[in-house]
Amino acid sequence: MENYRGSSNAKMGEIALSNGGILFFDELPHFSKSILEALREPLEDNKILISRVNNKILYETKFIFVAAMNPCPCGNLLSSVKECRCNEIEIQRYKNRLSEPFLDRVDLYLVMNDSFKDNKNKVSSKELHENIIKAFIKQKQRGQKELNGKLSDEEIKKYCILDEESLNILEKARFNYQLSFRSINKVLKVARTIADLNDNEIITKNDLLQSLNFRRR
Repeated sequence: MENYRGSSNAKMGEIALSNGGILFFDELPHFSKSILEALREPLEDNKILISRVNNKILYETKFIFVAAMNPCPCGNLLSSVKECRCNEIEIQRYKNRLSEPFLDRVDLYLVMNDSFKDNKNKVSSKELHENIIKAFIKQKQRGQKELNGKLSDEEIKKYCILDEESLNILEKARFNYQLSFRSINKVLKVARTIADLNDNEIITKNDLLQSLNFRRR
């Protein structure tokens, strides 16, 4: 991570080095709380300021943050073939290692199911790649300076347009799930990408519902 203190020189760490790329954390809850909380600023602002006595350095942090974790300490909570050995207190303590403000800065969550040999992908890697390129082109054609995941609040209002049905659904979701302003913006950016993948100019009901489903954790 970035060198915040301990010397007069600001040294570039993993966060700044990940700019324009991917920062991957495996076994997320096992990282120290100070490291996880230090991610909040670069994830939110796409930049990090390192201050020293004699100078200040601003690093851009426009990276894709990806993390993986088990559902419980033993890893078998959601398994269909193995038995979980953890009690409720151990599971809750494991989950509590991640603060709500940190989790609120993650765009989407995905629960992985058991993988078996007879599992088959519905879409090939080639098709996925082609769809992503098409979605990328659509974002550029709209005149966006940033890709959907890095849109500012003002850009979200401009580019993440919902139809009337979707607006009503979002308002109900905001009330029912107590979504923060930050969470709503995450939902809108993910929905915008889903709409691009579905070749929809305006975010539809199905685009929004799928995005909301990715907020569940």
